[in-house]
Amino acid sequence: MLAPVIACLAGLAVGSFLNLVITRLPRGESLALPRSKCPACGRPILWRDNIPLVSFLLLQGRCRSCGAAISWRYPLVELLSAGVAVALWFRFPASPLLLVYGPFAAALIVITFLDLEHLWIPDLITYPGILLGLVYSLIFPHLTFAGALSGAVLGGASFYAVAWGYLRLTGREGLGGGDVKLMAMIGAFLGLRSLPWVVLISALLGSIAGGLWIIAKRSKAAQTPIPYGPFLGVAALVYLLWQEKFLLWGP
Repeated sequence: MLAPVIACLAGLAVGSFLNLVITRLPRGESLALPRSKCPACGRPILWRDNIPLVSFLLLQGRCRSCGAAISWRYPLVELLSAGVAVALWFRFPASPLLLVYGPFAAALIVITFLDLEHLWIPDLITYPGILLGLVYSLIFPHLTFAGALSGAVLGGASFYAVAWGYLRLTGREGLGGGDVKLMAMIGAFLGLRSLPWVVLISALLGSIAGGLWIIAKRSKAAQTPIPYGPFLGVAALVYLLWQEKFLLWGP
């Protein structure tokens, strides 16, 4: 049982770094320097106040220096990263495929929160992600290169066609370019056979969330854009973790 504990701790550490990426990438700031600081008072955060999850609990969600509230996004990302790391370990115990799907899952978590907070899926993640998925298919036996390439091309092309058709029919943008590139990245990592399932799961999740949003916001909901990237990210992880079960239902 030691291995899952190590995976959990590694996930917490990775989640702390992902929080840094989510915070600094939209600002165009370096991911290396300077040290993390409180967004309210600007004081550098001490190492003992930067321990994943533990520091948030000990400080009761507030900055030690000024008492300003710390966003719940920080512990949420850390917990999510830890949970995904443990799930990946049980799915691929001691497998080299952890080197494939660990970075993939980390990228999906970053994209999810960037899209939720900024309605932005950066090319800086999706373009290298597509390339990395194709390169991995040449090294690891999880996919053929043809499967990764066809997944990337058809994943991106199908979403581009949907976005183009919706724009022509309604005059409004339904899916953004970031969603198209994200779908191509998912196809590069998970292959062609994943695409129908990812689309179906994300559509179901999006429909449920959209319905709840309309009920909660009523008249204002129609004017509020709902990011689709998080639904694609969750759908990709669901397919990844239960891939064999989905393939049993396929042709």
